[in-house]
Amino acid sequence: MYLKSDAPHGRSVRRVAVMGAVAVAVAGGGALLLQGTLARVAATRRSASAMMEGLPGGLKASEQPPERPAVSPEQLAALQKSWVGSENLAPRDDRVDRETGERIGFFQGFGLQIDSTPAGARVVVNGQEMGTSPLLTTVECDPGDEVAVELDRSGERARATTRCRKDTLVKLQLRLKRRR
Repeated sequence: MYLKSDAPHGRSVRRVAVMGAVAVAVAGGGALLLQGTLARVAATRRSASAMMEGLPGGLKASEQPPERPAVSPEQLAALQKSWVGSENLAPRDDRVDRETGERIGFFQGFGLQIDSTPAGARVVVNGQEMGTSPLLTTVECDPGDEVAVELDRSGERARATTRCRKDTLVKLQLRLKRRR
């Protein structure tokens, strides 16, 4: 009755019917394509696992790590309780200390970030070797104590002193010079 050519809206109804049929066909084709793709991914995973078993150092099926069980609501609540009282150490922008002119940042305790030009210098802090530059290290000291920093690389040296401060990271940029 609606598809008769003499009906005033028959042409529109036919268009809607054809468009609906096309949409159903596209959706069905997409579902089949997705199913095929998922089957290929699963097959690839199985073959990769089989190949890994044959490689030196590869995990055997019996050595695969066990799957982790889901976390229960009780376990999650216990974890969240352990966060109470924890301190957030979100990154903050550096600033310049007005008294010393040094670049400083927030730190838990006292720390030094030492960069040298050129890099690779041996770093000694208060007589104790700490590593090579660039270096980020904590320093055991009391606020107000003087902290001596010495750098040495193939006869080139640099020195600096700073003061220990509570919860501060002092950022030192030192240029190595030939010792005469």
